[in-house]
Amino acid sequence: MKKLRITVNNMVYDVSVQVLEDDEQVMSGTAYPGSLPVPPTPARPSQAPTPAPASPAPGPSRPATGDANAIASPIAGTVQKVYVEVGKRVEAKSPAFLLDAMKMDTYIYAPRGGEVAEVLVGTGEAVQVGQVLMRYRPED
Repeated sequence: MKKLRITVNNMVYDVSVQVLEDDEQVMSGTAYPGSLPVPPTPARPSQAPTPAPASPAPGPSRPATGDANAIASPIAGTVQKVYVEVGKRVEAKSPAFLLDAMKMDTYIYAPRGGEVAEVLVGTGEAVQVGQVLMRYRPED
């Protein structure tokens, strides 16, 4: 078993991997023709593995899971157009934002209808995954 630390979207994961076949050796244990011998791995002092954080604490601009009054960005990108205005009503499935991510336009649609209470981003702003773009006025 090999232990690896992998970082994905700024989240750190400690994983254990079972190596079934090494790139330098075939199943029989002999080296491939023309391959260099694998140098021995130097011994390292033993140390307890550092546990990775379970998940980062959500920042003030991240919605709580299932927050029905917020639209969060599903991707990282740049805001190209804002279709919603504070105090105006937005209809379900209508475009709310247009984001550019890696030269591709991505529309963010309103998941439900309602009155816009707050627009938290503007044209030209960079946004991250999970960043709140707008909030609805809570329904009674």
